[in-house]
Amino acid sequence: MQQFARVLVNDRAVPIIIVGGEHLDLRPVAADITPDVIASGVLNEVDTAALDPLRGEHTYLAPVNGISQIAATGFNYKKHIEEFKMTPPTEPEVFLKAVTSLAGPNDPISRGPNAGTKLDWEVELAIIVGREARDIAAADAADYIFGYVCINDISDRATQVDEKGGQHLVRAKSRPGYSPIGPYLATGVDGANLGLWTKLNGQFEQQGNTSDMLFSIGEMLAYFSTHMTLLPGDILATGTPPGVGFGKNRFMEPGDVLECGITHLGAQRHLILA
Repeated sequence: MQQFARVLVNDRAVPIIIVGGEHLDLRPVAADITPDVIASGVLNEVDTAALDPLRGEHTYLAPVNGISQIAATGFNYKKHIEEFKMTPPTEPEVFLKAVTSLAGPNDPISRGPNAGTKLDWEVELAIIVGREARDIAAADAADYIFGYVCINDISDRATQVDEKGGQHLVRAKSRPGYSPIGPYLATGVDGANLGLWTKLNGQFEQQGNTSDMLFSIGEMLAYFSTHMTLLPGDILATGTPPGVGFGKNRFMEPGDVLECGITHLGAQRHLILA
């Protein structure tokens, strides 16, 4: 397993690799973690012996820079489907989030100008695509995955569902800050068996495991590749476990503290703003 991140040091983004809890400066290998760098393969096996520790204070940024697409799916955890008493879907749902919704793992999240906002949380495992994928087979999907990150698919349920029950996923999930990712981008982990969780004001709201997915990571990546061309660095969010606020009719308010995390991928912490 390798864990990568990007941090802000003296107003500059610096790529790092985490080894034994120590942050090593990755700039002798790559100036940044971008789609081109991911596609080049230079991060596949990094020799850390010659890398220096990064000193001083720093702030985590989104662990990949300059992505082209954030794709996502919904209702992909069996227990999440059960909590809403739904019939399991026969194929994955496909939707996109604006890339301008991307944020760092500790950035504050603004509810936005809509006074009726019902701000909700969805911790999700996200695939980072390693190379261009189009019409691939599920059995070959591992060859197209660079690694994984934690993403919180922030959603305004008030704008997601209209008065007739229609779903408007893009507009509900695309405001600035509604896609915080990180802190770590990990390679060489088993995405099919990772614990994931969400806390609101210190209380667990979601606790699950990726082994509960209805459609596997390979099936989803293959399915998405039949409907769109996936590019290096693209983010594919794979659904959320049970416990979202929508099912409890409980949503986030200004001053709340939202936390989430996934095994090997680190934890996020966000202050909710007005």
